[in-house]
Amino acid sequence: MRIYISLALAALSPLPAMANCIPPWKTHFACSIPEQDARAEFCRIADTKANPNKKEGYYTYSVGTEPTELYFETDSIWFSTKDTDIDHPTDLTMSMGYARDNWIYAFVITEDSREADGVRDAEVRVYSSTDDFTSSTKDTEVVKLHCDSSTILADLDSIAP
Repeated sequence: MRIYISLALAALSPLPAMANCIPPWKTHFACSIPEQDARAEFCRIADTKANPNKKEGYYTYSVGTEPTELYFETDSIWFSTKDTDIDHPTDLTMSMGYARDNWIYAFVITEDSREADGVRDAEVRVYSSTDDFTSSTKDTEVVKLHCDSSTILADLDSIAP
């Protein structure tokens, strides 16, 4: 009887976030966006030479249980630290952007050395140009979506230029 109760309680408990990246791609970043009932996933191949017929990364955005609303593959991944507060002693904000034509779909994470897992918060942003993504001017995105912190998956070792 205890086993059944434990299984029932486990089924009611929230599960840790999981990404659906298809091998050989691995989770670069993923999170749920509660305001949209959506999920964004950035998947990346660490060793592109071992997978010459595959793009370096792909992005998916899905709302609820509907089919994927947006999916694209890219060999153009960008990096930015423009949102870092230089005067803040414990955090670093970094962004990785996946290019689709002139648009950049990016995840922005703030690592905080005081946090056990390192990540304090994250957002998914969309920029209408690479210039808007790479410029030192802040708040140039056309869309900013806040991630549920309990659903953030980030491969911190691969989030770098």
